[in-house]
Amino acid sequence: MRIDRIRVVRTPLHMVNPLRTSDGSHESRVATLVEIRDSEGVIGWGENVAPAGVSYVGESSDESVAAMCDLFVPLLAGREIDVFEMMPETWWGVSGHHFAKHALESSVWDIHAQRESKSLREVIGGTRTAIVPGVVVGIADSVAETVAEVQQRIAEGYGRVKVKISPGRDVEVLRAIRAACGDVLLLQADANAAYSKEDIALLCSFDEFNLQFIEQPFAAGDLGSHAELARRSHTAVCLDESICTVDELLGAIEMKACSVVNIKPSRVGGIGAAVQMHHIVKSHGVDAWVGGMLESGIGRASCLALASLPGFTMTPDLSASSRYFASDITVPFEMVNGEIQVPEGPGIGVQPLPEVLSAPETRIQTVFER
Repeated sequence: MRIDRIRVVRTPLHMVNPLRTSDGSHESRVATLVEIRDSEGVIGWGENVAPAGVSYVGESSDESVAAMCDLFVPLLAGREIDVFEMMPETWWGVSGHHFAKHALESSVWDIHAQRESKSLREVIGGTRTAIVPGVVVGIADSVAETVAEVQQRIAEGYGRVKVKISPGRDVEVLRAIRAACGDVLLLQADANAAYSKEDIALLCSFDEFNLQFIEQPFAAGDLGSHAELARRSHTAVCLDESICTVDELLGAIEMKACSVVNIKPSRVGGIGAAVQMHHIVKSHGVDAWVGGMLESGIGRASCLALASLPGFTMTPDLSASSRYFASDITVPFEMVNGEIQVPEGPGIGVQPLPEVLSAPETRIQTVFER
């Protein structure tokens, strides 16, 4: 395909409540969308979910949008494009900037699937038509508040809860959740790299809480500590920020630094890379799941399609739109009987609502037009 126009659309998303992690607080969200139109008039949508104000992913929103517009849009302009070739470490000619690459590449996937008259799920080989989602509970001011929110999410129909933890906000929280909710609840703990090697004994003590796994306890580059924890603990270790490339995934598996992997298409540089990683973990017998980054309905749609692949064996972080946003920029994703439907329309199956695109607070910039 050839590209005729690329536009960047930025519009505010009003969060129901802030989401606090060990690294900072997500207080608000501006959705940064990419609209690409090909030479046949087919329009695809993607989303750049690099966060503002939270640094653990190493790519801020402003930096990522600048890279997207200045470095990568010129590579798409006037070029014959095959989406299957757009791998983040080879096709773009520049390393890093995975959130920017993903935003553009996912728009091209949307166009490709529409031109095939198939859903993105069908094009990438997904087998599930509905996803059982999990939900994330952030750090609260008190243990009681955390427990109350966990109970609220269970009442809403979520069967798996991932709770954010940090040093000093861990053992008491996990113990209180188990006391209040029992062992039936699938419970996970996400540290966002808040701990160090000196905390391994403490983290091993989490075995008493019957966690499904502990996610990214140490810094992204510290695979040695993750491997040591995996050897000493009965609780599975899940890697998130440590896995940005295929080589990093293979290295972590070889080191036995994890038995679970969180694969976020934005973090790994695109849907194609995420599918490739899915095939790798499936062939190695490593459990995996699809993580979220506070996506609007645009990003959530493609994440749901990805989560439909058979090798994603654990519950994804792809909650209903109402978990985070007062209103979504697409028709909202809702949970019915504990499931969210994977979009079945052509492409990603959703697009921004007309009233969102025409709203006075929405900013639309044309960065390329033939």
